[in-house]
Amino acid sequence: MQYQVRWFDEGAEVVREEAAEADSQAAVEQRFEAAGHVVLSVRRATSRPTFGRAELDVAWWCRELRTLLNAGMTVVEALETLHSQPLGRARADVHAALVSQLRQGRALSAAMQTVGVFPGVLVAGVKASERTSALEQALDDYLRYDELLQRLRKQVVSAAIYPALVVTLGAAITLFLLLFVIPRFSRMYSDLHGPVSVTTKILIGSSRALADHPLLIAALLVVVLIGLGAAWRSGAVSRLSAAFVDAVPALRRRLDEFRLAKLYQSLALMFRGGYALDDALGHCVALGLGERLSLQVQAAQRRLARGQRVSSAFAEANLTDTVTQRLLAVGERTGNFDRVLQTVADRHAANFTTFVERATRIVEPVLLLVVALVVGGIVVAMYMPVFDIASSVR
Repeated sequence: MQYQVRWFDEGAEVVREEAAEADSQAAVEQRFEAAGHVVLSVRRATSRPTFGRAELDVAWWCRELRTLLNAGMTVVEALETLHSQPLGRARADVHAALVSQLRQGRALSAAMQTVGVFPGVLVAGVKASERTSALEQALDDYLRYDELLQRLRKQVVSAAIYPALVVTLGAAITLFLLLFVIPRFSRMYSDLHGPVSVTTKILIGSSRALADHPLLIAALLVVVLIGLGAAWRSGAVSRLSAAFVDAVPALRRRLDEFRLAKLYQSLALMFRGGYALDDALGHCVALGLGERLSLQVQAAQRRLARGQRVSSAFAEANLTDTVTQRLLAVGERTGNFDRVLQTVADRHAANFTTFVERATRIVEPVLLLVVALVVGGIVVAMYMPVFDIASSVR
């Protein structure tokens, strides 16, 4: 869930407000207090207009805005041009809200934050570009960031399509055998007095129970499908999947590769925009990295604020391995932190891609074998009485 947190920055003696994702309000307060902040208030992020992020393709918006800016338009003219296009009610509402905010004298980053449908990383990059008048560069940086994340997500989805088809086909064949084939075999077996194995009896009994209550089975299937759809839309499936992966150390390390690629890519984006690393880490807390990694990011931020070196601060917060720590040390020596952070992000992305490819090669044949064993076992159980009767005749 998304929360808006107001806290007092003792160093700058100002009150700040930022978005944070957590499972509960208590978790948000604990996270900010652990970072040494004085929390003033925490509230659910429901006061902003809800335009539907799913209906606004942020990457498309960045590309269109960049194209219009490259053509010589001002930001207001570009947004007015986007607003005039017949792109749907949700997008029109977003553009209208942005134009209204800009005409009131607000900065683009503040307007985007008020609308509430833009990712925090993009808002932070635009805010940094307002200091240097490099909005087009900020949009390009975000598009590279989005391209990396979309490439990793597409690899995961592509890897999951074939196993999902295999499982679905196997379940369909199993239901067909249980509901239509086995009941007809059971009528034949009822007229025979040969031996019937326990496995076959159990299979026939289950099939009869399913065949005698077709409406109940159909209702249960509809309820299950609706429940899965609702869980998917609410994010419960992703949260449960992340919790399962975090519970398995081998899988957790691989998921951390994706999270670290997202973290370092975000840091590279904001560092190029002029953010200091400790400020950039503060924005990265709201990236949805998970409770454990978010606490590690906050620990690194506190160490950097105390003047600790970047490589040692990240290492002590368990955000690096040996190679990453040495790369950060090189960045400290040369000052090319943006290049180093991009290299680290690409490295973690490559590691995650390799894991997905290898896992796909293992999971696909295993699933085929499991489905074949289930379907084959049902078929063998159906024909076992026939074999027993034939052997008794001999």
